[in-house]
Amino acid sequence: MKSLYQDKKFATYWNQRAGETGEIYKRLVLDPVMFNLAGLLKEKVILELGCGNGYLAPKFIEQDPKSLILTDISNHNLEFAKEKCSDPRISFLEQDATEKWHVDNESVDLVYSNMMLNEVENIKTPIEEAFRVLKPDGAFIFSVTHPSWDLFIFAQEQAGKKSNKIQGLGSYFRRGFAKYIMGTDSKTNPTLSKKFGEEFKVEHYQRPLSDYFNQLIEAGFSVRKIIEPELTKQLLEESPRFSEYKDYPIGLIFSAIK
Repeated sequence: MKSLYQDKKFATYWNQRAGETGEIYKRLVLDPVMFNLAGLLKEKVILELGCGNGYLAPKFIEQDPKSLILTDISNHNLEFAKEKCSDPRISFLEQDATEKWHVDNESVDLVYSNMMLNEVENIKTPIEEAFRVLKPDGAFIFSVTHPSWDLFIFAQEQAGKKSNKIQGLGSYFRRGFAKYIMGTDSKTNPTLSKKFGEEFKVEHYQRPLSDYFNQLIEAGFSVRKIIEPELTKQLLEESPRFSEYKDYPIGLIFSAIK
């Protein structure tokens, strides 16, 4: 199935939305926690799965890794990523995460993925491929939309706060693509809304937490830590629209070791 991210117009929209430092939720909530889990990266081989516009590349390079592999299903995203950082240690790989990766066995120290596995139906292949390419004791650190998020959306709908942009599946145990519309929110992205003037139906796959956990175990990983990060004070100050979500987990972070 062709990904929305392979569409040039959406990739352009996403690049401008993420900017040079990433979407505010990732920048102020997810990335600090995930980088802390990753630890020291000096002389490490890093693979970012689903790098998007490459906003994290400069931050990875600051850690002085041996090499950095940026992968994404979209060549348009990779072109934007090349603009973010041109360090010779970086290689760019156009790759569908749900197919066999063009990466050698046991050649990577860290596989890092931010909010990507919740956008694919098949998580078995990317998790198994992460295990294959990691060196012994290598780490797989990734974030996804928290599985309980669907219940929050459903509760909002039941309370009469139905959104025309987000629609849950109505059950924690249901698996499937949930409706998530992006691109025309004039309150949060007035400039982008005016420029692009259309909606994008983003791929968002809902599944229970056990699907992630069990797939990691079956692939051979040892789960080191699971973190449900709270919204930070800085995020709530800079983006008050998140205040209605402050008591609910939006993201879920896994740290697993081969």
